Amino acid sequence: MIQSPILSRLNQDEFFGRDAELHDIVRQCAADDDSRGLVVMATPDGGASELLRQAYDQLFARRGEPVPIHFAFKRGDTIATDTARRFFQTALQQFIAYRRVNASICNSTLTFHDLSELALPSDYELITSLIEAFDREKSSEREFVDFCFSLPNRLSAEGRAVYPLIDCTPIGPLREGMVIGHRLLTELSRGAFPFVLAGLRRQTNDLIHGLDDGDWEATGMIHIDNLSENAARALLESLASRYEIDLNEPTRDLIVQQLNGSPLFITEFMRAARAMRTRLNSFLTCQQLYVNELLGGSIQRRFDRMLDAISPGGQTNKTLLRVLYESAMSETRKSSLWAWKKRLGLAPPEFDQLIDGLHVYELINSSGSFIEVNAESYIWMDYLRAHYRAEVAAEPRARVVATTLLESLKRAPETMTRKYRRDSAVGLREVLAKFNCQDVPASLFHYDRFAAAYKGEDASTINDGLDSEKDLIQLPQVIQTAACASYSATFDCDRERCVVAHAFEAAEYTSENEIVWLAAEIDSKLEATRELTQEWCDRLATFARESGFERFRTWLIAPEGFSKRAAKVLDERKAFGSSRRQVQMLAGRISQDKQVEKPKADEYEMTIPMGADSELIAAHAVEKIARRVNFRPEAVNQIKTALVEACINAAEHSLSPDRKIYQRFVLEGDKLVVTVASRGVVPAPLSRENGENAEPASGKSRRGWGLKLIKTLMDEVEFEHVDDGTQLRMTKYIR
Repeated sequence: MIQSPILSRLNQDEFFGRDAELHDIVRQCAADDDSRGLVVMATPDGGASELLRQAYDQLFARRGEPVPIHFAFKRGDTIATDTARRFFQTALQQFIAYRRVNASICNSTLTFHDLSELALPSDYELITSLIEAFDREKSSEREFVDFCFSLPNRLSAEGRAVYPLIDCTPIGPLREGMVIGHRLLTELSRGAFPFVLAGLRRQTNDLIHGLDDGDWEATGMIHIDNLSENAARALLESLASRYEIDLNEPTRDLIVQQLNGSPLFITEFMRAARAMRTRLNSFLTCQQLYVNELLGGSIQRRFDRMLDAISPGGQTNKTLLRVLYESAMSETRKSSLWAWKKRLGLAPPEFDQLIDGLHVYELINSSGSFIEVNAESYIWMDYLRAHYRAEVAAEPRARVVATTLLESLKRAPETMTRKYRRDSAVGLREVLAKFNCQDVPASLFHYDRFAAAYKGEDASTINDGLDSEKDLIQLPQVIQTAACASYSATFDCDRERCVVAHAFEAAEYTSENEIVWLAAEIDSKLEATRELTQEWCDRLATFARESGFERFRTWLIAPEGFSKRAAKVLDERKAFGSSRRQVQMLAGRISQDKQVEKPKADEYEMTIPMGADSELIAAHAVEKIARRVNFRPEAVNQIKTALVEACINAAEHSLSPDRKIYQRFVLEGDKLVVTVASRGVVPAPLSRENGENAEPASGKSRRGWGLKLIKTLMDEVEFEHVDDGTQLRMTKYIR
C-alpha cells in the first residue's frame, strides 16, 4: 500500500535508488546506546533532504515508539533565537501529530494555545508545562536557545521516546548556521536516544567536531552520492509517466548523463517540461529546455543561490565568475591560491568564507596552495560558461542562448558515445581493485601465448587448460585505483579506460616492492597493430615519468588482442597485453579466489609458544593427522621435519611480540596443507626473495638452509608477508 506524503515531496513509488539508506535510517530508531548517532554525508544535489523526509513519513506510518521528529535548517538560519524557536514549535507539533495519529497537524499553522488543546489528555500536563517554561526562558538568549534545543532530551526524560532527524544540508557554508547547528547537535549528543544528522559531506566533520559525547566515535555513516544510472532512469520514466511527458530511450539516457544523475535536477527538469508542455522526444527539444533552465530556470536559480550565499555580492560576483571561468578553461583547470587572493581583492575573512563555500558546494576542489575548478559536472560548467558570457563578457542574451544551445547539441552525440563506450568497457578499475597476490596463469597477460593455445576453443576447454598451466604470475596487492585523468588533466583518455593502480608486490610494504600498474583499453576493431601498441606504450611511459612513478607495469587491453608484431613490442617493453576475453576470464578467476572458499574436509588449529622444544608438540600433532589419511611413513616424517624447521625459523626471525606460533592443518581431498604463522615483521634482509637467498642474521640462524630443506620435503611451499607478520604455507600430496 502506497502511503500519502506527509513531509516528502515525492510519492513513495517515485523515490528511487535509496532503499538501503532509507532502511538504515528507519532501523536506526531502535539502535542501542553504543550506536545512537547516524550521520548522512551527502553530495550537494544528492537528495539527502528528501531521504530524511521519506524516512519521517515511513516512521510516522509505522507507529510505535519512538516518535519521529524532523527538523530542517533553512538557508537563512543565522539568528540562533529564531532557529531555536522554530525547532521547539516544530518538534512539539510533530510530537502531538504523531501521538494523535493525525498527520495534518504537521503542516498546519498553529499557536501554542492550539497545541495545548490538541495534546492527548495523557500529554496535556507535560505539553503545557513545556510551553510555560518556553515563555519563562525568553529573558536570556543563551538559556532560551539551549532550552529549545533540549526539547528532545526533556521529552525523553518524561518517558516519551523520540527519534530526531536533523537536516543540516541547507546550512551550506554559512558560519552562523554552522554554529547554530553545532549547538543543536551538542544538546542531542547529551541525550540517551538515537538520532540522525544529514549534512553536506565536505562540512559534516566540522559540524560534529568538538562534541563532548564520546559516543560519536562509534557513529554510523551513510554516504549519499548522485543516483546510479539505473535509478536515475527509473526516476525519469516515473516522472514522465506522472506528468504525461513524451520521452524515449535516447533522450532519457541523454538527460541522465547531462544532469549527472542528480535527483534534484532531474525532478526540476521534468517539472519544467510539464510546465512548458515540452515533448522530450528528441535531442533538440531536450537541449532547448536544458538551455532554458540554465538561463533563467531552476538550474540558474540553484547556482545563483549558492554563489549569493558565499559571495559578498556586487562587483565581486563578476570577478569571481571571471576567475572561475579562466581557471576552468586553463589547461590544468588549476590556479594558485595566491592568484585568487590577488584577483578577488577580498579581506582574509571574506576570502576564506568564499573559498570554503565553493569547496563545500563542490564547485571547486581546494587543496591548500591550489584551487581546481570541478569540471566533472556538465551542469556547473555549462552554467559557468553561459553566465560568464552574459554577465562578464556582456554578450547579447540572444547570442548566449544560441551559442549555448549549439554547443549542447553538438555535445549530445559525444555524451552518448562516451556513455556507450563506458558501458562496453571491461571495468578495469574493478578488476585491478581485486588484485591481491593471487597466482594466475601467465597466458592471461600474454595474448600471443593465449591465442596459440586456445584460439577457437570454448570457455570450458580454455578454463581446463588454464587450470593445468604451470607458468603462473603472482599479482600484486592493489591498494588504490584511479583514472589517469585524475593525475593529469592533459592526459586525453576515457576515465573508465585508463587506470592507475598503486600496489605492493607480495603485499610487502617496502619501497622496493612498490609498483604502479598502468592499464589502458585501446580501440581496435581487429588485432591491435604494432604502431598502435607502440604509441600507447610510449604514452603511458611518458605519463609515468611525468607523474613520478619510478616502477611501473604497462598492461594494454585490445578487444581482439594483438598482432604478432605488436606482441613483440610488448615483449620488448616488458609490458602485458590481453584481449577482452582474457580480462573477463581473469576477472572470474580472481573474484572466485577472493569470494569462494573451498569446502574443507577437516581443519585443525593450534598455538604453541616459541622455544623450549615446543615444535615437537606440533610435530606430534601433525603426525597423528597425517596418519589418519594414510600418508606413507616416509611422507609423515617429511611433514614433521618440515613443520619443525618452519617453527624454528619463526622463533628465530619473527620478532614476535607475543612469542607464539599459530598453526593450521587442513585436509583437502588428496593433500594436507600446513600453515605456520607468527606476528612481528621479518628483518629486511630476510624478507627478500622469499627468504631463499637471504643472508643469516647471525651465526645461529638456520633460515638460510631451513627454507631450502622445507622445499625439498614438501610438494608446494609459499612464503608470504601479512600485515603484522609472516606466513608459511606448505602442501603435501598423498601419493
